[in-house]
Formats: sequence, structure tokens, C-alpha cells
Amino acid sequence: MFHYFPLGLPFLLFLLFLFAVLIILIEIGILRYAYTKIGVKRRYMFALLLLTFLGSYVNIPVAELPPEQVHSGGEILFFGMRYVIPMVQEWPRTIIAVNVGGAIIPALLSLYLVAKNRLYSRGILGVAIVAIIVHLMAYPVKGVGIAEPTFIPP
Repeated sequence: MFHYFPLGLPFLLFLLFLFAVLIILIEIGILRYAYTKIGVKRRYMFALLLLTFLGSYVNIPVAELPPEQVHSGGEILFFGMRYVIPMVQEWPRTIIAVNVGGAIIPALLSLYLVAKNRLYSRGILGVAIVAIIVHLMAYPVKGVGIAEPTFIPP
């Protein structure tokens, strides 16, 4: 049986819009609380978020590996994650790069917080524990690279 609600779609879109606004406000409040808790002033929070977002589009090349034949096409399941390997037309060189928004800005923020709170030994111990665990769980996957379970590094 088909029901026709002439005002249903506008109300549904309005509710969806309100829900999105609510989620955004909750997220901003949570982020504000988190940044305040770790010692970042409110006025710098949005600058850090914006720099991290914009920096995610910038990769700084560190090394270049020579071209070689790579695994192409198909899918690989690894720790429940499905990796789709793209089709390769020519065998490109491999560029190893560091992402500004995903590596440099968070590393600088972490170094600032370690220095500000004088957590040198605890910071080194925490980094060492995470590095050892991630190293033990990392696994080379043909066509993907080095993969580890998604929630282990965080």
C-alpha cells in the first residue's frame, strides 16, 4: 500500500538538517573540551583544526624508490579491512612522503605538550610502547604496502 505525504519530504529534509547541525555542535563542543583538557587554548583550537585539515592536502616527499613491477587489481582482506588495489597501467616509481596535516602538525603539537607538561620520560615510554606494538602487528601486504589493524595505532 502506498501512502502519499505531500509535506513529508520538506519536513524530512528539515529534520535531517537539524540533525546535522546538532551533530556538528556536539562535535565542536567535544573537540573544545578535549583541546582544553590537554592544555590548548580555545583561540588556537580552530587554527590547529584548520591547519590540520588544510595540511592533509600537502605531502612532503622524503625519498623515491625506483620503479618495479607491482601487484595490480583485486581486493585483499586484512584484519577485517578490505583494501582495493587499483589497476596500474605503467609501473610507477614509489615516493615516500610525509603528510603535513597527518604527521607534522600532530607531532609538533605532541612535542609542545610534552615540553609544556614536562612529560619527557612518560612521553618517550608511551611512544616506545606504541611503536613496538605497531611494529609487531604491521604486516607487508602485496599491492597495499605495510598494513596494521585500524584501531591499534590510536
